[in-house]
Amino acid sequence: MNRKTLIAGLVFAGLILATVLLLRSPEKGNRTAESTPRPVAKLSADSFDTLDVTKAKVTTTIKKDGDNYKIVKPIDYPADKDSTKQAFEALAKLEFNTIVSDQKARQSEFEVGDDGLRVTLKRGDAVVADLLVGKTANQMTMVRVAGKEDVWSTTGIFKYQLDKDTAGWRDKGITSFDEKDAEKLELVAKDGSKIVLSKPAPKDAGPAPEWQLVESSVKVEPFDKAVAGGVVSQLASWKANEFVDSAKPEETGLASPALTITVKLKGGKQQIVMIGNKKGTDDFYVKAGDRPQVYLVKKYNVERANKRPIEFREKTLCNLKSDELTEVAVARDKDSYTLAKQGSAWKVTKPAGFTADDSKVSPIAGAFSDWKAQSFAEDNSPKTTGLAKPTATIAAKSNVKGHGCQLKVGSETSDKSNYYVQVSGQPDVFVAPKWGVDRLLVKLDDLKKK
Repeated sequence: MNRKTLIAGLVFAGLILATVLLLRSPEKGNRTAESTPRPVAKLSADSFDTLDVTKAKVTTTIKKDGDNYKIVKPIDYPADKDSTKQAFEALAKLEFNTIVSDQKARQSEFEVGDDGLRVTLKRGDAVVADLLVGKTANQMTMVRVAGKEDVWSTTGIFKYQLDKDTAGWRDKGITSFDEKDAEKLELVAKDGSKIVLSKPAPKDAGPAPEWQLVESSVKVEPFDKAVAGGVVSQLASWKANEFVDSAKPEETGLASPALTITVKLKGGKQQIVMIGNKKGTDDFYVKAGDRPQVYLVKKYNVERANKRPIEFREKTLCNLKSDELTEVAVARDKDSYTLAKQGSAWKVTKPAGFTADDSKVSPIAGAFSDWKAQSFAEDNSPKTTGLAKPTATIAAKSNVKGHGCQLKVGSETSDKSNYYVQVSGQPDVFVAPKWGVDRLLVKLDDLKKK
């Protein structure tokens, strides 16, 4: 081997070595953590008992007390147990994996700048860890220790578990109990109307006991046993949508509530909830009887519990099984039709010469089985209900003597989600879900065989 060849070989080997070293050396701003110590000591469930969560420059302090959690700043209030427990447990599992950047200019990109979500873990008054928690991507959450530049990818936590303001950490529970413990239900309205129901103690064997009527200010026969269970189910774990901390009693209406509901429980305990005025179109003021806190609850949630005595009456519009139906007739200004059962098939007999799609006609027969209204109309006047001149009439005939249904359909309710409906021969006006009525008010073109 001559001198030139030897020199060339040495140079080539040197280049290879330099390349290997270069590839193994991490670039600035994207370093591995293999030889870098953890920025904070490994955490456990016993490492900390307090969290300071600073979001948008407001700090919420949450303390753990046994199995419960409490907000101590900026207000004194119970914390939501489930979400707070999840946050504490996640932080105890926090693992630091890789340093993704040590450049301050990139902190905002990872959402860990000085104005970001800051979570300070303490045991007593001693700080255990002070972290800026950033965005989560690919199951990794970016974290920076306050006062340091390194941004770490971590596992164990997700930003959404911690990214809450004070209201987000507060317990929104209004009432909470085990449904099985409910023994008595009382609903008393501001106008003096009242209904009281009770449920017998369960026996060792046999079906679960049903709610029974004890007292009512109006006649509620036939009695609908399912309504009481629905009210209790709603109150068993009832949560608010928002807190109201400054409204006056005359605004909330809770000094003299529209409705007071009392659920008496096994062992002598009870839960009381008060429903006040409506706010806007979608919310009601609500409070628990044993606490001063006022809440806002969405209308659809309030309606599940806000029942007048008459609501406990049976609200069946029609109950005909499909195999007993012989004819269905819908009359209105447009798209009137009559279906008749011929053998096992349904045929359109009016209008004449109309050929229907069997797959679209057959489901109509199922609409009459256990068909119930949602509630009774507050105002039965023809002007409100539109029943002076119905938009449609629906008649169903049965092969069982004495069965059959005749209904008048009035106008839609103001929220467009229900119709006013009256059963022929009855004075009551029902509020029936729109989807149930619309199953029958179909357009002829939608029934046509194409």
